[in-house]
Amino acid sequence: MSTHFAEDVVLVTGAAGLIGSAVATAFLDAGARVAAVDAADPEPATGAAVVAPTAAPGRLLSLREDLTDPGAPERAVAAARDALGVPTVVVNAAAVHGRGPFLALDAAHVDRVLAVNVRATLLVARAAADAMIAAGVPGRIVNLSSISATVSHGESVAYEASKGAVTMATRALANVLAPHGIRVNAVAPGVMVKAQELDRVREPGDLDADEALRIPLRRAGTAEEIARAVLFLASADAAYVTGEVLHADGGALAVWAAAGPAGVFGTTEAASGDGAAASDDAAEEDATGAAGPAGAGSTTVRPPGAPAVAERPR
Repeated sequence: MSTHFAEDVVLVTGAAGLIGSAVATAFLDAGARVAAVDAADPEPATGAAVVAPTAAPGRLLSLREDLTDPGAPERAVAAARDALGVPTVVVNAAAVHGRGPFLALDAAHVDRVLAVNVRATLLVARAAADAMIAAGVPGRIVNLSSISATVSHGESVAYEASKGAVTMATRALANVLAPHGIRVNAVAPGVMVKAQELDRVREPGDLDADEALRIPLRRAGTAEEIARAVLFLASADAAYVTGEVLHADGGALAVWAAAGPAGVFGTTEAASGDGAAASDDAAEEDATGAAGPAGAGSTTVRPPGAPAVAERPR
């Protein structure tokens, strides 16, 4: 077992989720003391559970907190401090997803998404930063953003907006907390083996044809790979890194940036002003978008025999 986090207390929110659980486990394996936080009433259909206490006797604290409660972040940080010591690393992995047409969007869903994905991220960071500063210890905060903060597939508008906020919050927090020796970065996953709470876990290579076109590495990411990216940003190897967003997406964003949606799907027609010819879609934690850098008016070469407009991915 690596022990390069043996002196750290790590607080992980969303610790019952696929990524959060992998992050908590990775820090435990690296010798850290871990406070694993998840909702008071987790979704029973997820099949996930907070890391078992037997995994690291005396080094794991499981906390049930519903982060839609504005008081939960301070309670979680205080409980972690009292039981394990002042958190020196915080990973904001809690998230609410949800797909559906924008015109059917309701206020309750928007409020829940923003409460967990944005407000809780900020309040957990604030409570942890207060504890770090009061104790005079440098710290690291790693937020979980998404490639959906950069490109939109249009079926999870509230989620995409929330992850855009997480990305900007990461940069803002890096700025205001740097004088206190606290680094703030984010990891933005792309297509994952499991996208949303109720989705099945698939094999990394189990992509449909459209996903394969969008991901140069031709596979989905695993939670363990995201966890390793988080550990890097929290490690001394990233001591001069703050305010950055590490895209762990198999190269999907690079394809988008280079060619735009028309280039990804190999069309020659210029994209219309309403983005119709450049439209594509994806799952949560996914890569693709609405207009892209190529945007309206872009022209790319279509392979012989290819359709003029690619079929819109599911």
